[in-house]
Amino acid sequence: MATASIQSEGDLEVVILHESHSLLAHIVSSQLYSINGVPPEQTAQFHDRPHFDLFLILTIELYAEGARSAYINNSFQNWSLLKGISWLAKKYPQEAQESGLDTASGNLLTWLDREVPLEFWCSDVDLDVKLSLRNDRLISFGANTAKHHLLRISELIAKLNTLCVNAGYNFTPQQLVAVLDCMMEEVRSRLMYHSTYILELLGQLFFSLNRIVWARYNKKPTNRVMDMDFPSEITSDVFRNLYGSVLVFKRYDDARITSNTPSTTHLLRGRYQ
Repeated sequence: MATASIQSEGDLEVVILHESHSLLAHIVSSQLYSINGVPPEQTAQFHDRPHFDLFLILTIELYAEGARSAYINNSFQNWSLLKGISWLAKKYPQEAQESGLDTASGNLLTWLDREVPLEFWCSDVDLDVKLSLRNDRLISFGANTAKHHLLRISELIAKLNTLCVNAGYNFTPQQLVAVLDCMMEEVRSRLMYHSTYILELLGQLFFSLNRIVWARYNKKPTNRVMDMDFPSEITSDVFRNLYGSVLVFKRYDDARITSNTPSTTHLLRGRYQ
């Protein structure tokens, strides 16, 4: 097995911290959007549609699972970054409480797991289609249709078919394509509506992870990787260097994060109308 493969909980901890912190830095950024208004009545405005699409694509990477992404205790495991963050919060409860990681990750997971109704008109089937799906599935549909064309979204069509069958519909494959097209108009509008609140949740998660990075660095301030205290059971220098790069190069000032974290107007926190 390759030296850089994740083979221990120590390796996993380093990768989760490094990758999630880096990903959140890309999302919670003025390069994607600007913030209008003053707290607590703010809204996020993306620079253009491609930047909004990138936001969806990056966001789904936070909770998309990698199949057989780790080989720990002689077995392959599937992990997502968000699953790993929740695992870290449970592994270090005091650190998670002091940094706010437990609350931030819990709030985001609660929103992603929430089941929501979705209703839209599709003229091709002459129906007002009514479905029910979780918020994380909404983002999944938005992200995957933004980056793929019909030749590459057969899996998404299959998921839509399952949703439709569960709701009592029986569409042909050709009809499903039309239903997906109509559905996505509603999905994109809804995700744009929710985007400010999603960014607030992501910004809070980023802030708490950044506090952990600072706290760990301050316990033993050094730029020399060999002198750092590492999570136990790290299996190679690859992960030691990754950990060092987080503590040395990824300590952001609070203002870098808070200035790009909206305080969402109450109208955008509730159900999409």
